[in-house]
Amino acid sequence: MAIVALAAEPVPPSFVEGLQPVYPASELQRGQSAAVLLQLELDSQGTVVAAQVVESAGDAFDAAALTAARSFRFRPATVDGQPMAIAIQYRVVFEPERAAEVSLEGRVLEAGTRQALAGFSVALTQGETTLVTETGEDGTLQVAGLDPGTWTLTAASPGYALDPATVEVASGRVAQITLFPVVDRPWEVEGEEISESVVVVGRRVAPEITERVLSTEEARYLPGTGGDIVRVVQNLPGVARPPLNIGQLIVRGTAPESSKYYIDGAEIPIVFHFGGLSTVLNGDAIAEIAYLPGNYGVRYGRTVGGVVDLRTDGELPERSRGYVSVDLFQATAFVQQKLGERTALTLSGRRSYVDAVLTPVLSGLGSATVQAPRYYDLQLRLHGKTRSGGVLDALFLVSDDRFEVLGEDADETEQVQIGLATTFQKLRLQSREELPGGWRNEASLIAGPEQQSFDLAPNGVAFERPFTVGLREELFRAPGPAPVSLGLRAGVDLQVGEYRYNYDISAFGEPEAARVLRLAPAAYLEPTVRLGRLDVVPGIRVDGLSLGDVFTATTFDPRVATRLDLGTTALKASTGLYSQWPTVRQAIDQPALVAARGWQSSLGLEQQLGPDLSVELTGFTQQLRRLVSGREDAFRFFSGPPPIGPLDTDPYANDGVGTVVGGEALVKLATERTTGWVSATVSRSTRVDRPGDERALFEYDQPLVLTALASHQLPKRWRLGARARFGSGNPFTPVVNRVLDLGSRNFVPVYGQLDSARLPPFWQFDVRVDKDWVYRNWQLTAYLDLQNATNAQNVEVMAWTYDFREEDPITQLPLVPAFGVRAEW
Repeated sequence: MAIVALAAEPVPPSFVEGLQPVYPASELQRGQSAAVLLQLELDSQGTVVAAQVVESAGDAFDAAALTAARSFRFRPATVDGQPMAIAIQYRVVFEPERAAEVSLEGRVLEAGTRQALAGFSVALTQGETTLVTETGEDGTLQVAGLDPGTWTLTAASPGYALDPATVEVASGRVAQITLFPVVDRPWEVEGEEISESVVVVGRRVAPEITERVLSTEEARYLPGTGGDIVRVVQNLPGVARPPLNIGQLIVRGTAPESSKYYIDGAEIPIVFHFGGLSTVLNGDAIAEIAYLPGNYGVRYGRTVGGVVDLRTDGELPERSRGYVSVDLFQATAFVQQKLGERTALTLSGRRSYVDAVLTPVLSGLGSATVQAPRYYDLQLRLHGKTRSGGVLDALFLVSDDRFEVLGEDADETEQVQIGLATTFQKLRLQSREELPGGWRNEASLIAGPEQQSFDLAPNGVAFERPFTVGLREELFRAPGPAPVSLGLRAGVDLQVGEYRYNYDISAFGEPEAARVLRLAPAAYLEPTVRLGRLDVVPGIRVDGLSLGDVFTATTFDPRVATRLDLGTTALKASTGLYSQWPTVRQAIDQPALVAARGWQSSLGLEQQLGPDLSVELTGFTQQLRRLVSGREDAFRFFSGPPPIGPLDTDPYANDGVGTVVGGEALVKLATERTTGWVSATVSRSTRVDRPGDERALFEYDQPLVLTALASHQLPKRWRLGARARFGSGNPFTPVVNRVLDLGSRNFVPVYGQLDSARLPPFWQFDVRVDKDWVYRNWQLTAYLDLQNATNAQNVEVMAWTYDFREEDPITQLPLVPAFGVRAEW
């Protein structure tokens, strides 16, 4: 016969200590008794790990009972002498005549931000007694029934640090205190978003096959970028490194001028200041950046390259804030002020001071006074919410970049010998409104002058001065929740304005000048058909261009994108036509020109390998046709170093063709404390400029670009990051011989095959260290960003000695210890 041993009956837990419940002040006038029945879950130490209401006595009594219960400590339940976890029911009774006297009141505010901390646990210690209580929804702290004497308060919520604070509790008096805990270990804070990590995501509702979105706050701490979010884009797949780090984006084997930049869908002329040191718009005015390397939807057009859209935040700030920052290159001030419940005003300004440091040094090297490059930008934004929840937004922005070399004329008067300027002023108005039926309406206007100018003493001048007004009206509805549903995007995109240019530099031949009205209307339609897990997004964009009575043309760009969402796996495919108009100068010179065309196709795979790791693979190709070739000897504003080698001096013509093919890989890791990615781009970009020419490498062709980047958050608000970059060198045309021109006594180079040589590979390693100090009302951040930490001498551009006997390449800057501080409140 089997013998069954019965377990002993458990010994129930017994109450040891805890805070007395505070009788709600809102109920004292009524003077009623109440009881709240709670279910408490106790661990094997007798600590309350969870509490919930079983029988309610009203919100005020329930909240007071839960607050008190979380401070309770029990002698643990046991079975056979072994402590065990258990769930019990516990009744908290409130009687007004026996209500404990309130001993302590106060608030708990996060240091630096002064935001109220709801549900924050505070430990109160007196001798051997330690009690724990929690703050209310507004961060208020209220404790009753404390024994008289000295109590020490510390943080009990994980992830926070708080210097011990003491209060004296006396009978008949309520002690007051305000605590300012510091977020010391954000990865331990429950519900805390780790804003220092970069999250790169694709959106299912977006038609683009590849849209990578970066949060501004997330990108501020990444190494090698100086905290500038747009420069972070240069680390993503599909982006090649520009020579001399000029700040341009070379996307999927296309020229820098083939990519477009936007603010909330409104086009702006440039995105970087001189040297690519900073974005023309303050990063704190940007909520996120959308980087679309190709195969984007019909919302964007007039380009065969990539797109970068700077997106501002339509939500109002929770509080007024501001900061002042100073680093090696520039100083910045930013203020955001709430003007009520539905309006906020933002003012930002930035000015470089490299000129103040370098101008005396450069001027001492020669007879001329060299004004080192300087830039500044200003932004003023007023935005608010309508009563219906819509957004009204006005943004005024100014950007000004200048470089000058001064010298003395015959009268010994100092004047500009060489001057280069890039400026623009823009006013952008925007309205976003949610409509019935799930529709959203967006209307925007952007208007203002732009200018590029070049002055060469004594009389040389060149400029381009467009004044453009851009209008966009768009209706959008996302697909519904049903397995089979339809979404739609429809809009018009109009650009109109006067375009002036003048190129009068004697070294470049006869002057050219024109003043013309430029009109570029566009309309687009893009339905989204959702069939279960499959989205099919066909679209059509129609663009026109009219330059007075000189030039008129129209393009039709059909596109289609698909996405199959299989849970942790997504498959993507896209193909379509893209058009880019000739420049105003090219079209006026040769009215028979037509738009360049690019047929883009992509295949992609997204794979989630766990909660923290994901992989993205994309293959892409583009067939370029009708590229404009010719007149390489004419003056133009270069987007990079001037061309090297034999120049095509024939008239403009749509003779160029090109092929781009490649693949991208992105492996992302995002844990609570560490974020990073490895990106790789393998591509080949070739061109044929004229019929009969041999196919040559594109001047920015880089077959392999690798980037590895990581940032890790350490205790005590330290942060450490590193970046490694490798890239193939750009092609260049070699010099194979030289001839002495006896008339001018100058050597003339004899060039070899076009772009048949290649610069050495590029390699750079960067390290960044950040440290935050948090005070009651403000926060100080200091960082050191060591760019080119190994002091590598990478070749940026090929050059030669005066007699073309030897190569004399231009190398990159040496190690740059970019140090900066930022004080914010």
